[in-house]
Amino acid sequence: MRKNIKTWLLTLLVLLISSPGYAQLRSGYRRNPFRIMDGLSITPKVGLNMFFGDLVDKSRSSYSVGVTIDREMSKFFSARGSLMGGTMKGTQLFGDTNIPYANFENFYIEGTIGGTYKPLNQLIGYYKERTLQPYLLLQLGLVYYNATEYWGEASLNTPGSVWREASEVAPIFGLGTGTSIWITPNISANLEIDGNLVFSDKMDGHDVWYGNTGKVYTTDPYDFYYTFTVGVSYLFNDSKWRNDPQFNRKTYQKTRKFFQSKTTRRKPSSHLRRRR
Repeated sequence: MRKNIKTWLLTLLVLLISSPGYAQLRSGYRRNPFRIMDGLSITPKVGLNMFFGDLVDKSRSSYSVGVTIDREMSKFFSARGSLMGGTMKGTQLFGDTNIPYANFENFYIEGTIGGTYKPLNQLIGYYKERTLQPYLLLQLGLVYYNATEYWGEASLNTPGSVWREASEVAPIFGLGTGTSIWITPNISANLEIDGNLVFSDKMDGHDVWYGNTGKVYTTDPYDFYYTFTVGVSYLFNDSKWRNDPQFNRKTYQKTRKFFQSKTTRRKPSSHLRRRR
């Protein structure tokens, strides 16, 4: 009997000790849960791309469109994923002339993951409503392309006829920079430029060429392109990070009009009150 009492007392003691700890754990979880939508934004974007490969002397620019999803992971860093697509083109001239020897066009889809770093947040303080928020970008991913190369007027072949075609998925590595322009607590404009190194030499369909003696020459092993985009970002939910104290007044001045009550209760005028 005494042994059973000791067992019950020990069990009760364990429950009393563990319950506050468990309650504190649950309380902490409620205060700081991981919510994927906090700090998450989406940015549709359009822009220009400029191809720098073997088969480009002029007419190197074309159009791109895409979307980026970004999530703020700390006060300085964000994780992101992007999907871009569009067309590319370029013309190779014959010698020192202005006559095309060949030209190409392609269709591409690029998927990347990466991160951004916001230096001003670290140098002068975290401030969500900063008018210009520059950032640095690092990304890697894959690009699918389908390219066609055509003979030009300076070649011995029929101008406009297909020389060769190429299609593949290749790895890419990119660096870039950009800035967000604050408009409202949920909306900002976005300007960005990134350069991507393609681990392939066939994005323009051109990887070898032939000399007058029939010798085959291999071109540079990698292609490269820039993308310039403009977009509009929508923030789904504010992140959990708070502005540094020195920006409290600026934050209040910039955001107060967005959080004012839409309806203001007014007392009825004396002449509208029911008279008894």
